[in-house]
Amino acid sequence: MDHGKRRHNVVAEVLGDLFKGEFQAGQRLRVEFLAERYGVSVTPIREALVELSGLGLVELQPNRGAVVRPFGPRQVLDICHLRRVLECEATRNACGRIAPFELAALEDELKKLIDAPRGQRWLAETKRLDTALHELIAERCGSERLAYEISRYSVLYRILRDTRHRRRTARANYSQMEENSEHLKVVQALAAGDAERASDAMADHVDKAAAALQHDLFAKKEIEADLAESFLESPRATMATVTE
Repeated sequence: MDHGKRRHNVVAEVLGDLFKGEFQAGQRLRVEFLAERYGVSVTPIREALVELSGLGLVELQPNRGAVVRPFGPRQVLDICHLRRVLECEATRNACGRIAPFELAALEDELKKLIDAPRGQRWLAETKRLDTALHELIAERCGSERLAYEISRYSVLYRILRDTRHRRRTARANYSQMEENSEHLKVVQALAAGDAERASDAMADHVDKAAAALQHDLFAKKEIEADLAESFLESPRATMATVTE
């Protein structure tokens, strides 16, 4: 396995354990511990921690190393907001840069999935097409920097998506998973050459994914407490407190 792939795998492993609750906010992540846990040398671990720091999930502190940052509903919304900005711009720019036969093939597959029975095979195909569409848009957006930023966050997005899907699968609840219909609207707008409609469809998709992630990853009390804390920490709330 090449070095970059090994680092990528370590990032995915740490993210997966973080979202499963294996690591807690404030916990120190020792390089030697992680190397033993994931069966790799310390070099890809150090590089993965730098990458995770860039994603805002760990903090590299002097004399302490990597420390897990808090991760809750607000952080999910922040991630989804950034995704919305990146993906909508990429979708707008990709309009007219994707071959009609590629879009037609995606449209055909998405329509078949929309009408297909929902189960494990359906879920696997849904995730495959999700990855294929987003990667195609990033690849054809015409901006190397924009494509790079989307790629940098793609592991994080997919781990969140897969964690959400696992929880729905455990409950055998596929009824509200409408990614395929949302993706179809994006593909059809791209095929029609309507950049703004395609961007709006992507925005709608990302917004619905954000709401679903919050619902599936956190209890209602966690979301309410986090939102209340966010309000109290806002400058507007602070000013209101001072002037009352």
